[in-house]
Amino acid sequence: MIFLFILMLMPWVWVYFGLEVLGDYRLTIAMYELLGCALPAVIWGGHRNPLFPLRCNLFWLLCVSVMLGTMIILVYMASNGFGMDWQFFYSRSTQSKLAVNDSFWLFAVVIGLINPFLEEMFWRGLIYRSWRALIGAGGARWLSSFFFGAWHWVVLQHFCNPVWAVVLTILVMIGGVTFCMLYERTRSLGASVLFHGLGADFPMIFVVYASVTHHVGFPH
Repeated sequence: MIFLFILMLMPWVWVYFGLEVLGDYRLTIAMYELLGCALPAVIWGGHRNPLFPLRCNLFWLLCVSVMLGTMIILVYMASNGFGMDWQFFYSRSTQSKLAVNDSFWLFAVVIGLINPFLEEMFWRGLIYRSWRALIGAGGARWLSSFFFGAWHWVVLQHFCNPVWAVVLTILVMIGGVTFCMLYERTRSLGASVLFHGLGADFPMIFVVYASVTHHVGFPH
């Protein structure tokens, strides 16, 4: 049990070290994805995390995922960036070398395609499944989702003002609960990977792109 808590806290270590010490979002992503998610998932999760069968209606899963992602983008555009402090975001983005260049498109590929797979392998395939065996599905769902959302706070408070960092962290926790429910229903990672990627990570790429290029959410 202590080991599981250590595993759930390790993303905090890698992300904090990457953003606050190294000051480079690219190294931060690499450490989180490879050392925080992939390595423990492969060592302790192994072959017990199948992607298929989906055991759900693929058409409706894709429709709901795309609709959620589109809704996030539309709300972001309609609210001119959720009222966040974009001067602060831009200054911290520049400090962390977050800009639209060749490395940004690599960031987009990693976040849009690789991140959903590795995060689901780690957080649902290893962490949730391990806690489920110890405390049952309900407790495991909320505990793993709390830590899944909580580590995002390290990133969000680096780029956002404190209020929105907390609000978005809570939304990520709710997303974690949804991913757990999909995993529980299908007993495979395919559905949660698709929903995670299309419904959450792809909209985030748009938000970051629009923000660092001053297209949306930045005072003109």
